[in-house]
Amino acid sequence: MNVSRAPEAHIAGPNDQEAVSVRHHRNDVRKGQVWTRRQRVKNDLVWLSAMAALALVRMVPRRWLPAAGRRLGLLLHRLLASARHRANCNVALCHPDWTDRQCADFVRDNFSTLGEDLADTVALLDPREPADRTIELPASSSRVLAEALSRGKGVVYITAHLGPWERMAAVLAARGFPISTVARESYDPRFDSLYDRLRRPRGVEALYRGREGAPVAIVRALRNNRVVGFPIDLPGRIPTVPVKLLGQASKLPIGPARIALRTGAPIVVGTPAPGQDGKLRIHIAALDAEGLSSGASGESSLAQLMADALSERIGALPHHWIWMHPSFSTDGPCRHCYSPKRNDRLASPP
Repeated sequence: MNVSRAPEAHIAGPNDQEAVSVRHHRNDVRKGQVWTRRQRVKNDLVWLSAMAALALVRMVPRRWLPAAGRRLGLLLHRLLASARHRANCNVALCHPDWTDRQCADFVRDNFSTLGEDLADTVALLDPREPADRTIELPASSSRVLAEALSRGKGVVYITAHLGPWERMAAVLAARGFPISTVARESYDPRFDSLYDRLRRPRGVEALYRGREGAPVAIVRALRNNRVVGFPIDLPGRIPTVPVKLLGQASKLPIGPARIALRTGAPIVVGTPAPGQDGKLRIHIAALDAEGLSSGASGESSLAQLMADALSERIGALPHHWIWMHPSFSTDGPCRHCYSPKRNDRLASPP
């Protein structure tokens, strides 16, 4: 599971958020820098939680795994105050008609569900674990992906950090689809080897965008007629374009739209989606980019089409999305950051 790289601060205005982000990213071990004490404590906590999930997989029978994951999520909900606060801010922004109690209850359930997804994903480290035990690939989605591949130009696979997305990739690879996924080296080097252990044995190729030659590797994968997955819902330090996501101002990476328009590769949107009997399914649908030309205007229009599609998918499975990421651009503090009872001052994260 990819972990948020968000700054330790409330969601403020665009300029304030950018300044906070810069301060946070000064301490990036990927650039040879050293974590602050606060970063180390937080990152150690996340790492220990991941190791606890690994231990649960080894010790807990599969039928007990969902409950164990939910308990782990609830523990993180109590411990990660800043992430909990940020999730409340985002939920309140997208649901202004909800009460504070409704937002808080949703966020608590969100952490619980993400804990279950984490445990479900970590189970893939067991080589005996069937990839499709908890998520299925309907024939309709398989046909959409096969038809896109039949054009011989590769496939730009747009997805999100929604549900057990790593398991989705493993299922597609197990069904014979050549899967590559664009990823970034983890903020914590300890996770890199863990991700490799998760993906490589399942036949999923990782293309790390922070490494030299990454753009060439992505284009080469498409030319080799591979399905290249782009999780684009959590913008990082890469070129982005303004969009509306879940009805709110946000930004999405421009790279996937640019690559699709320049290479002519067909585009599909694929995410976990609600299925039957509590089991998730992989929903894959083609995204029509006909009439859009390469260039800033076409790329921006295509990025918005991608955002619209992902908004619909997140809306269908809201508890499985990472709400604690600073995904939205705001003009000021939300109601969780502002309290008239505190002398009309901004409230710090709980």
